[in-house]
Parts: sequence; C-alpha cells; structure tokens
Amino acid sequence: MWGVNSNGDIYKFSGNDAGDPSPWVKIQGKAVDIGAAADGTVWHVNSEGHIYRYAGDQPG
Repeated sequence: MWGVNSNGDIYKFSGNDAGDPSPWVKIQGKAVDIGAAADGTVWHVNSEGHIYRYAGDQPG
C-alpha cells in the first residue's frame, strides 16, 4: 500500500503494523498522486504533472 500526505511526501506501508516508530516508510521524492498496478508497479505524478515509475525496489 502506498500513500501521499498533504505535503506531497510519499509513503510505503511496511506490512508491519507494529513498526517502530511507524509502519509507514518515507520514500524520497514528492507527489500529488500515486497508484499501484496489479503487477506491483507503482507510478506517481509530481506537482508539474510529470509521471514517474518507482524503481527503488528493483535490483541495481
């Protein structure tokens, strides 16, 4: 699960409700909208309307 707060900060749910200090992990960057596809691909739109695919979990 992914989310964006009112400041444009991007967060990914860690899957651990007992996360310390939070189950939400902040992801670098800013967004006004975010979406995840059924295959797990995550896309976000920045304040300028540019669309990006999240690749941070991909092997380098």
